[in-house]
Amino acid sequence: MAHLTRRDLLRAIGYSGMGMLAGCRTQRPAAAAGWYRGNLHMHTYWSDGKAFPEQAISIYKNLGYDFICLSDHNVFADDPGCWRPVGDKLKGWPPPVGKEIFEEYRKEFGGEVETRQEDGRALVRLKTYKEMARRFNESGKFLLLPGVEITQHIPPHNVQVHMNYVNLPDVIPFVKGGPLNKLVTEEGMDASNIIRKDAEEVQAMSAKMRRPSLLTLNHPQWIYWDILPQNLIDNPEVRFFEVCNGGSAFEPHPEAANVSTDSFWDTINAFRSLHGAPLLFGIGTDDTHNYINRTANQRLADAWVMVRCTGLTPESLISAMLAGDFYATTGVTLEDVAFKRSSRTLSVRVKAAPEVKYRISFITTKRGFDQSVRTVHCPAVKGRGDRTIPVYSNEIGKTVKRVEGSEAAYRMAPDDLYVRAKIESSVPSRYKSNFHPIVEVAWTQPYA
Repeated sequence: MAHLTRRDLLRAIGYSGMGMLAGCRTQRPAAAAGWYRGNLHMHTYWSDGKAFPEQAISIYKNLGYDFICLSDHNVFADDPGCWRPVGDKLKGWPPPVGKEIFEEYRKEFGGEVETRQEDGRALVRLKTYKEMARRFNESGKFLLLPGVEITQHIPPHNVQVHMNYVNLPDVIPFVKGGPLNKLVTEEGMDASNIIRKDAEEVQAMSAKMRRPSLLTLNHPQWIYWDILPQNLIDNPEVRFFEVCNGGSAFEPHPEAANVSTDSFWDTINAFRSLHGAPLLFGIGTDDTHNYINRTANQRLADAWVMVRCTGLTPESLISAMLAGDFYATTGVTLEDVAFKRSSRTLSVRVKAAPEVKYRISFITTKRGFDQSVRTVHCPAVKGRGDRTIPVYSNEIGKTVKRVEGSEAAYRMAPDDLYVRAKIESSVPSRYKSNFHPIVEVAWTQPYA
């Protein structure tokens, strides 16, 4: 693979010209555009999800999703000879195929299930992406996108670096053929450098295949702030991150209680704005692992994206998302989001549900904000290594207007670097975890 220079990479993802306008789009799309619901992060028995691919797809299709992406760890579902044993022991990682889920699979998919016996064990074949796309895709109604979760960890503190890419049917060279979670031991490969290498290889694959793609930084708060704002300030070619993906088993440190995925987002965009770099967009995902035998800790239809585009195709969806024409949500539905460039005004209208109250907050960072940062040390505990958490100024990510109601607008002040809206409802979240919203929420993208 030819090495891409940083300038080549930034040019390819639109760091200048058209791409720079992605954070400043101006007019609402044509009337023919519609909203499409999708989940871009989920797992199956191809890696560590507890479901056959057909089960996972069928569940989301029946839930009314328009598009999804299976994103198994460091593997793409393209091997037609992948057979997995069906067993009684359900412990271990990745999880074995359990009899309960296998019987559910056989009950639902009957004659499509392929099994064989080997050394007294029952084996079942996993279907490939191409087979699943042929079975489930419906033009204009449902789309299965190819994807992979690049999964890596760095010693000695076991810092996890996970990134999803969408619409590329292969595994990047850095992790291909290795374990489901690659141990990165190369000298100098800290989180920022790993993210950069991943982004370069994804962009090279996208160019080689001549397929549009998008790359997302996953769950920065997991295990406990494994990814820091500086890692994405250093990598402006990464245009997306998960503002909502579950949470963390670890509570916020009392000296860093205000550090959240929202503050993480605003910190990156504040500093990117100073550098003239593209703004970072936020997505919501389920990162689904459990489907049939769900647990109290399971996310299913917890967070997703709503994309506004003219058709249910990879090209249309990805183009709209690269332009920021989508929002993330855990249950709040928006009728419209519009940014009028001439007046620099962001307006939001909620599709209000009966008996539900809404609060719309407009959030920005002002020019000349305090750039100082202090750090909080978090000693190692069971389940994670020690962490040093940066705490930035409370001048970053300030709420400049708040409206109680289902419709509001905000006109940017001359010193606003960007503006985004966060819409909270009075409906409690069904999923409870640290760094997860306590009520149903929607987030618009930032505009400038």
